[in-house]
Amino acid sequence: MELSLSNGIDYRSSMKVSWEELIKKFNGIFRERSTRRKLLQIISIVLIFEGLSVFVLYSKVGLLVGIFSLALGAFLLLLLHPGPRKEPEPAQKEQEEVPPEPPPGIKLIDTITNWVDNDYVIMVAGALMIASDVTWNLFFSARPGFGDLDTLMIMFGGLVIVYPLLVDRFKFEAAFCLLFVGLVVLFLVIPQAVTLIHAKTGSSIGNSYVQYMLAAPFSGILNLIGIHSSSAGSIVVIQLVDGKTLALEISAYCAGLYSFSIFLAAFFSFVLMFERLKTRVLVLVLATGLLVAFLGNVFRMVIIGVVGYYWGYDALIWAHHNAGWVIFLSWSAVFWYLLLGYVSKHSARGASAN
Repeated sequence: MELSLSNGIDYRSSMKVSWEELIKKFNGIFRERSTRRKLLQIISIVLIFEGLSVFVLYSKVGLLVGIFSLALGAFLLLLLHPGPRKEPEPAQKEQEEVPPEPPPGIKLIDTITNWVDNDYVIMVAGALMIASDVTWNLFFSARPGFGDLDTLMIMFGGLVIVYPLLVDRFKFEAAFCLLFVGLVVLFLVIPQAVTLIHAKTGSSIGNSYVQYMLAAPFSGILNLIGIHSSSAGSIVVIQLVDGKTLALEISAYCAGLYSFSIFLAAFFSFVLMFERLKTRVLVLVLATGLLVAFLGNVFRMVIIGVVGYYWGYDALIWAHHNAGWVIFLSWSAVFWYLLLGYVSKHSARGASAN
């Protein structure tokens, strides 16, 4: 039996027109090379990264968040890059502007890939990264099991594997993801891996940082707001509202290594892929970001302490798992909004001066 549509509408054609109209309106709002478009590129990539993280660190509670994050990030990427453009006519080709110079981040990755000069070698290198991490955890680690650092290493290896497959269509996005996750691995995973392998050497500087820059201020602020506490080394003891005492140990996670590392990776990825800031501005913005990251981490610990003081251990654990990313995303959003606003005004002034 054959079915026909009486109105004679070609739905494939109308769908294609609707998509093209959507792309046209989208490009009108988010113009090429505009700060608004750059921000949306960052958001789409972060959404995909966060969605993949949820799937790798599987959680029933966060599964829907991961699906939504992946879907929204992929949809934004489709809007940003709807597909290959039509080839211009010969007369138009002659009038085309010289393509802009690629950013330093892409130059860096191109230098490495051109030196290797073989996509299969690059893909094998990514597979070896994943295999090395899995082998270490299964056979050599004193505490077998896959944690967040393993997730980052496996994700970086996966990006290295798929990069040659994505470079033709999504070179900018693939390069940004590779650079961002690679810098997180460099700033966070490798130092902690070296520390674990050479555990006997320890890090007196790290211990001193936790004791004097985190534990002591944390305890001091709690006392200042009327919550009795004391600190010794990396341990902070809090007297709860019901008279019981609770001892908290500030670990590497609480020390802000994660927020510092992710901020540094995002900042340098932004500079290498989007904007080349002047040295003076770069140093000032970087120092401000690190200071805000430090203060945000202290504020996070104080919130956790206050929650534990009034509502007990279970509430403290909940706050420990959830307060960090809320505070981190909050100050990060304000920081990037101000930075992108500054870059936009600076670029506009430079353009008008020319």
